[in-house]
Amino acid sequence: MKIAINVTVLAVAILFSIAVQADDAQFTADSAVADLLFDYDGADEFASYSVNDSGFVEITFASNIPDELYSEILERLRNNKDIDGVLAGTSGPSCSLF
Repeated sequence: MKIAINVTVLAVAILFSIAVQADDAQFTADSAVADLLFDYDGADEFASYSVNDSGFVEITFASNIPDELYSEILERLRNNKDIDGVLAGTSGPSCSLF
C-alpha cells in the first residue's frame, strides 16, 4: 500500500513537472515573438500568431508584406533559441501600412 502511494505521488510530480515545462516553453516562445514583432512598428497590423505548448509558432503575415521584411522577420524567428519552430505564411488580410 505504501509503495502504491509513493508511485502515485511520483507520477503526479512528473506530470506536473511536464506541464510546467510546457507552460514555460509556450510563455518563453510567446514572449520572444512579441519582443521581436515589437521591434517592427505596426507589427500588430501585419501579423497574427499562436504558440503551442512546446514553443512552436504559427504566424500569418499580411498578404502584401514586402518580401524583404517577411524574410527578415522569418529568419529572426527561426534563429531564436526560445522558439521551437516556425510555420509562416502570407495569407492574412492586406495591411494599410504597406
